[in-house]
Amino acid sequence: MFRRFLDSYIDVCNNIVTESANSVLMFEAGEQAAMDLKTSKIEDISAEFEKDGIKVTVEVAEKKVTFRVKGVPFGGKKCKYCDLLRGFYGGIARKHLDTRYYCKKGAECAIEGSDECVFVAEMI
Repeated sequence: MFRRFLDSYIDVCNNIVTESANSVLMFEAGEQAAMDLKTSKIEDISAEFEKDGIKVTVEVAEKKVTFRVKGVPFGGKKCKYCDLLRGFYGGIARKHLDTRYYCKKGAECAIEGSDECVFVAEMI
């Protein structure tokens, strides 16, 4: 019994570590994609995403950029590409506005009952 408990515990820990590692890798991939994408201003990303039926609204305020994204597939309380997009939008804000912007991981990107994801890049 104790051995099965330990085996189960190790499996759970491995899954958590794997999920965390995947989250970090997806975030990094999103940041890299933002840097590689040919854009001259932050608003250019809207046109790129609209080609795939995804509507992006960019709201720039003092020390904060909000990206509202409609049209991405959902899985539970978050979009399926949450970590990737979080890295991407943080990277876009850094690339075009200020290198101190970062899109932190916090609450789920989708607001309950909403059909959009919200990503906030803040100056740190």
